[in-house]
Amino acid sequence: MPLPFRITPIRKEEVLRRSAMLRPSGEELRLYDECRRDAEYVLDYKITERNRPLEILGDDPLRETFRSCESVIIFTARLGDAFRELVEESDEPEKAILWQGLAAERLDALIESYLDHKETILRSGGAVLTPHFPYRWPGVPEDPFTATRIVGISFHPDDSLVSRCRTCFVTDCPSRRESAEP
Repeated sequence: MPLPFRITPIRKEEVLRRSAMLRPSGEELRLYDECRRDAEYVLDYKITERNRPLEILGDDPLRETFRSCESVIIFTARLGDAFRELVEESDEPEKAILWQGLAAERLDALIESYLDHKETILRSGGAVLTPHFPYRWPGVPEDPFTATRIVGISFHPDDSLVSRCRTCFVTDCPSRRESAEP
């Protein structure tokens, strides 16, 4: 089943930055283009989410972070098995760092696109999302192709709750300009 939202396109500068290629050579750019092309064929983005009451956190220190929230969303973002296999079966060490940078950039893009989608839905009901945090969900692996996060949902944000719009990497978003700028 396709995702109900669009994922931001691959950001070349971000992949290169995460690959420690601040001034890439012509050969490094060629390798980047190959990795990007191959990845676009096999990336299979997936999101699994669970909306849970705040009580699920028990004594977890994150409970204090979400104290003004009515519930939390715990979600896992995955880049898919085909992408994992492509990267793990690559026998070209010169591409390894680019694969890492690409995986990190794609996971972040998937997470941010998902949260933008959720925020649009929740905003119509008067809710805001908090910034997201890494979360260990039993039985879900953490690796370069999978990330589990937790984010709070609040209908009555107070001064201690920072809206996700203030932490998102997108700087030209209408929500940032309209509601997040001081």
